[in-house]
Amino acid sequence: MKWNLFVFFLFPITFYQCQKESLNYESLAIQITKEAKSNLQKKLSTALAEGGTTAAIPFCQQNALGFTAKMGKANNVTLKRVTDKPRNENNRLSPEEMMVFQEIQKQKSSEGVFPNRVVSSDENVTVYVPIPLMGQCVPCHGKKEEMSTETKTTLNKLYPNDMATNYQIGDLRGLFVVIFKK
Repeated sequence: MKWNLFVFFLFPITFYQCQKESLNYESLAIQITKEAKSNLQKKLSTALAEGGTTAAIPFCQQNALGFTAKMGKANNVTLKRVTDKPRNENNRLSPEEMMVFQEIQKQKSSEGVFPNRVVSSDENVTVYVPIPLMGQCVPCHGKKEEMSTETKTTLNKLYPNDMATNYQIGDLRGLFVVIFKK
């Protein structure tokens, strides 16, 4: 009888600790990705203001991957952006990430919000944070037939195998992947 009570009381504490751990990683990942997203948006807005999409597209090509990696390093995590329709092949989803992406995509709420996902292994905790397409993304990621000639020309020149178009506001553009070492 004593063992049953011990197990009964121990299990909720262990379960609570696991839940608490996941929530902390998720909160940290949200902070990191918010900062990365905000900083990248500011830099892109500046490039757009200075030269339109013909300035913003090369800026992205030259800086986005490095900027994301640098943000991860500054926060002692691996940080990357991945998608099912990459513009840059380095952003292509791995098979495991594709499964998570599809799962998140199916769970869009009636308010248009995609859930985060936390996956834990023996070595890491990986948090997937959705990247929905926003209004300022449409000039470069929207419908090709609605893009300016200059935008299409710049995209074709810098990204001949571009797949990152024909999105609408609110579509799941990709995921931030934040990997914490345990």
